[in-house]
Amino acid sequence: MNNRNCFDFLRFFFAANILLAHLGELSQNKNLEFLSSFPTSSFAVKGFFIISGFLVAKSFANTSSLKEYFIKRAKRILPAYIVVLLLAVLILSLFSSNSFSEYFTDIGTYKYLGWNSVFLNFMHPCLPGLFEDNLFCAVNGSLWTLKVEEGFYIVLPLIFYAIKKSKKPLLILVSLYVLSILYWFVMDFYLNKPLLAKQLPGYLAYFVTGIFLFLNFDFVQQEKNKFLMAAILLLIISNFLDFQMDFLYPAAFGTIVIITAYSLPFLNNFGKYGDFTYGLYIYHFPIIQLFRQYDLFEKYDPILMAFLVISITFFFAVFSWFFVEKRFLDRFKKDEVKQTLAVC
Repeated sequence: MNNRNCFDFLRFFFAANILLAHLGELSQNKNLEFLSSFPTSSFAVKGFFIISGFLVAKSFANTSSLKEYFIKRAKRILPAYIVVLLLAVLILSLFSSNSFSEYFTDIGTYKYLGWNSVFLNFMHPCLPGLFEDNLFCAVNGSLWTLKVEEGFYIVLPLIFYAIKKSKKPLLILVSLYVLSILYWFVMDFYLNKPLLAKQLPGYLAYFVTGIFLFLNFDFVQQEKNKFLMAAILLLIISNFLDFQMDFLYPAAFGTIVIITAYSLPFLNNFGKYGDFTYGLYIYHFPIIQLFRQYDLFEKYDPILMAFLVISITFFFAVFSWFFVEKRFLDRFKKDEVKQTLAVC
């Protein structure tokens, strides 16, 4: 498989899309509403799950043991996630309407830490005295996708086990895809439970699309022009007919994302200075919320405030990569080398 790709760019593009969409929504400023007219944050989340299915399947296939696979996944997600939780509790205490003693003795502070530490963000999304007059009181509404992502990490080895035992990868993946679409349809349209629709089963179709494209990568690349044209046509038809959840949308969108990743060579070195995507994703929400709490989008030029939010978010993203994420990843690589040398 060709390892030259622009996944770093695509992930950054999707993260930036989510940041802008949240700016348009959370700022509640009419001059920034146009940001919400671009592809929605839901579009970007789906893109992330497609890429995750492809890359995590690749990582699993190239990993010697289940233990090593889970260690890799934990080191990629957990360090930066724990740091953003702790920083949110500590830094935002300075901006709470509660006093320090009230803030740190309030059970809500520790419920936030506890529930968010186990990825159940919806159980207690808010901190005492913060964002009470905002559109949402949630400190970091973006974190909900990470529990879905973690769930995919757990499910993937089971999917590969089923494929290995049955020797029918197409049957396994298509079955999961169809069940995922049906789950989404029942929860969102029939039962009118959109929050339940946006859980792991509802997004599994995107993840297994990524897995399928990984397992059939050579064939897809050989016929990529045909696949790309068919996928684009399906998306146009879906959009024209205004389907909210077209049956073939995940497959079509996933095909476009993966083929694009290997078709823009001028973007292959996009991440050479660092992978700032994760930091961009996990830090932007509380920063926008803080600006909204003090009505900065209304008191000052909203476009200027939006650029300031983006700049501060990027600062934290760079900090997260160089001082948290990269250090843990480098340490893991060093441990791998040591283990290899010991075996030799």
